[in-house]
Amino acid sequence: MVGDTASLVRMGLPPKLAALAASQGGPFTAAQAIAAGFDVREIQRFVKRRQWLRLRRGVYVETGLVPDDEAARHILGLRAVLLCLRPEVAASHITSAALHRVALLQPDFALVNVSRERAGSSRTEAGVRHHDAALPSGHLTKIDGILTTSAARMAVDLARALAFEAALVAAESALNKGFATLAELREVLAYCADWIGARDAARVVSFASPYSESPGETLSRIAFDVLDLPQPEQQVLVFDDAGLIGRVDFYIEKHHTVGEFDGLIKYTGEDGKQVVIDEKRREDRLRQAGLEVFRLDWAESFAKSPSIRRKTLAAFERAHHSNLPPTYRIERQPPPR
Repeated sequence: MVGDTASLVRMGLPPKLAALAASQGGPFTAAQAIAAGFDVREIQRFVKRRQWLRLRRGVYVETGLVPDDEAARHILGLRAVLLCLRPEVAASHITSAALHRVALLQPDFALVNVSRERAGSSRTEAGVRHHDAALPSGHLTKIDGILTTSAARMAVDLARALAFEAALVAAESALNKGFATLAELREVLAYCADWIGARDAARVVSFASPYSESPGETLSRIAFDVLDLPQPEQQVLVFDDAGLIGRVDFYIEKHHTVGEFDGLIKYTGEDGKQVVIDEKRREDRLRQAGLEVFRLDWAESFAKSPSIRRKTLAAFERAHHSNLPPTYRIERQPPPR
């Protein structure tokens, strides 16, 4: 290489290698580095000095480009894998979910997942889970230049492989973000009807709602079902004589009751106190309009705690004995598209 290689590295990669790495999302191969003028000993030295990070055998990235976010690091790992595989593979399962940026429940990003047709068999090797599966064109899309399964196919694949709760969180996130529709989920499910795990996927698809805005709300819906409570409507707008009171997470019309999921983020930070005050005022207006309110949190929903049932039934009872006639009106919102 012409000039002082070490000084060039301190300044960043040489322009041609930097441009090539950028076109690949950051990673570059040892062969590409050697073609740019580095030798094997230099590569080893830069790794030892932690200027470069070895992503997998023969693939590196500048350490400063490694993201803090676990899902983003997983995608970086995918890009490294794609430099070593034939181009007909598509990111799938949990890796596709990371690309689509859907919400996930305790995701396991240990393995990069890819699918290809006629792979011979599914297998795991060198940190990659290879799935042998049909990939019709309607089940594929591109995100940031990477071929991946569509959001609907991703959701069904995860529903075939993961526990119900984790699969439903991913599916409802995809629906709520407008990345997929229930009709698309059903279409993919019909295509995969005789695949392993299709029965589990059918359960997820039949239960999935496009209205859950967070994993906590998804888990709450599961808790209502497990605890034999009425499945509520979601994201309903409630009005009183003064106008819009707000949008409630859960609404049970028969019992004039609303449920609110308390996420951790809502009450933290500088605005936490004001949020508490605003929530109290909103709750007072709901009650004055003839609605009873109960609240549930992450820990209760995750555990499917009986406390949810107790609080919900108590709210039903209060509504039944209330002296305030219902004066509210509601508007139901269309599902995200």
